[in-house]
Amino acid sequence: MKIRKAMEEDINGIANVHINSWKTTYKGILPDQYLFSLNPKAKKKNWLRNLKMLHNATFVAENDNGEIVGFAAGGPEQSNDPHIQGEVYAIYLLKEYQRRGYGRKMVKEVIHELMKMKHKNLIIWALKDNPSCGFYRAIGGQVIAEKNVKMAGIELIEVGFGWGDIQDILLHL
Repeated sequence: MKIRKAMEEDINGIANVHINSWKTTYKGILPDQYLFSLNPKAKKKNWLRNLKMLHNATFVAENDNGEIVGFAAGGPEQSNDPHIQGEVYAIYLLKEYQRRGYGRKMVKEVIHELMKMKHKNLIIWALKDNPSCGFYRAIGGQVIAEKNVKMAGIELIEVGFGWGDIQDILLHL
């Protein structure tokens, strides 16, 4: 297992993980039609833009063959909440690589980058029915917020897992 900072050359692997992990993670939560309509070209374009952002903190996980099997990304909190500074935007792994420590190691790298950016606290948003919510609780997250979102034409609930002191998450990683 290797965790490293993402590069532009990684967008194909990141887009592949993004789409395929959504298909397994959100099966039964989002409509199958929506999940199978996810567009690799659009994801690649989106990730190319994301990797060029000034405050980009995106890391990839590679298997022993050098294939990208996961990624995690973070940066400044996105909703302009005056009480929250840092945010982990995404943590995705291909299903067959989950529960092997990749997620913890990627999150740890993102957190170190957020700390370099001087973020003092943290939030991670997840769909309430996302099976990964257990992971966020296991790494010390407490639900501090909830909001309604519309995805694939349906109303869903997102929960925000928070850490009042960003360093607290490191105790669980």
